[in-house]
Amino acid sequence: MKHAINTSLLPTLAGASAIFLLAGVIHINHAAAQSADWPAYNAETLQEDILPRYQHFASEASELADAGTALCQKPDVQSLEQTRAAFRSTLNAWQGISHIQFGPVTYLMRNYSIEFWPDRKSIGRKQLRATLELPADTAFDDEFFHQASVSIKGLPALEQLLYGPDALSRLQQETTYCRLTQAISGNIADMANGIYQDWQKNGEQLLAASSDGGEDETSSADIPAISTDLMKSLVEPIELIRDTKLLAVMGKGPDATYPHRAENWMSEQSLASIRANLDAAHDMFTGSTAGLAQLLRQRGEPDMAKAIEQQFQLIDDHLEPLGDSLTAALDNHYEALKSITDSLKVLDVLLNKAVQSLDIQLGFNSRDGD
Repeated sequence: MKHAINTSLLPTLAGASAIFLLAGVIHINHAAAQSADWPAYNAETLQEDILPRYQHFASEASELADAGTALCQKPDVQSLEQTRAAFRSTLNAWQGISHIQFGPVTYLMRNYSIEFWPDRKSIGRKQLRATLELPADTAFDDEFFHQASVSIKGLPALEQLLYGPDALSRLQQETTYCRLTQAISGNIADMANGIYQDWQKNGEQLLAASSDGGEDETSSADIPAISTDLMKSLVEPIELIRDTKLLAVMGKGPDATYPHRAENWMSEQSLASIRANLDAAHDMFTGSTAGLAQLLRQRGEPDMAKAIEQQFQLIDDHLEPLGDSLTAALDNHYEALKSITDSLKVLDVLLNKAVQSLDIQLGFNSRDGD
């Protein structure tokens, strides 16, 4: 017998009780994959999500590179603030597309080079310190970045340079410090533009090459491999947000937190980054005519689609008042953060049930932070 979800309960569902209830009420139809229009889903996601978001990232990164150049030409308070603003915009654009962890972003490990995080052993901080001690005439050129650790090529290293407690004085007094700041800004722009250009040139080929489903053992033979990759890009980040971006920072209680574990804690953008992640996931779920929400409705699961939509909205409503800084929220809104992690767990369960209903098996989540 097929059961409907009582969506009126979802705003108050939390924790284990919610998961137990949802597991009982969601009915999975494993024949659904036969009716899913995967080519339409893939094409729409490419045109409406991947390409526009990479284009935005490349545009913001280009402005960051310009700001980094201007900063070294005139390192003062105003130019530093302008570069920090450009950094935040670029970071936000990256967080809006960082869920795509396949295709051109993986070429030359650009995904890790743009953001090496989490960095539990502080490799980036150590590598950055060593780099700043290099001879003053060291060329921070393409060859340097080709040989350098991924931990100093992208956003986390630049964040340390721009938001360190003595950033302005070092920019003014240390030639190497300023040149490296400018070079990393330019390197981020080069990577962002390269990824966008690669998707522009090869996006359609990537869709076509995976149309036979490839040899992905986690995907049914009639489901293109890229469809599974896209579903992973929607579902897996939810667990990452909950477990690594929030719970690992929240510790065992309000008096035992770990604020320096937070992503982007120096720029106080931790929660802003999470909102960008969730906005991107929400957009992927909704789509225009071929998103996951439409696929669920087409296979007779409107209640599931509605439940997921409500859960996205619930989390957004609870996140919005907390501002951009997770450090501040740890001090002032710990219980609200705890409630959000419970809601994220419910969303994770719902999304996993949804993709299972389309006969997609996601397999092991390699991005769970373990």
